[in-house]
Amino acid sequence: MTTSNFLLVLMIGGALLAFWLVARFPERGPGTFKAALLHVGAALVAGFFVPPAFGFLLTWGQAAAMAAIFGILLPFTVYTFLATGWFLKLVAKMFSHYRS
Repeated sequence: MTTSNFLLVLMIGGALLAFWLVARFPERGPGTFKAALLHVGAALVAGFFVPPAFGFLLTWGQAAAMAAIFGILLPFTVYTFLATGWFLKLVAKMFSHYRS
């Protein structure tokens, strides 16, 4: 398996975990757009810091690389998709009021 395929599978797995969490625990998400946008913003800010931290840990060897993948990259991916799912849930809830 190539690195790109592994990262693609990791991202898909992170997305599936996040959207499962949104569907399984609907009461746990933010209740307002402001809170949801703060989570999206936090995910964007984290996206600025995660690649350098991930790259730094990759230089420490194979064990550190595995720890970086499952300790930094996967949680960041899940949180990014989780924030997106919370925001999309609120948008769908808002538009459901306008349905006839």
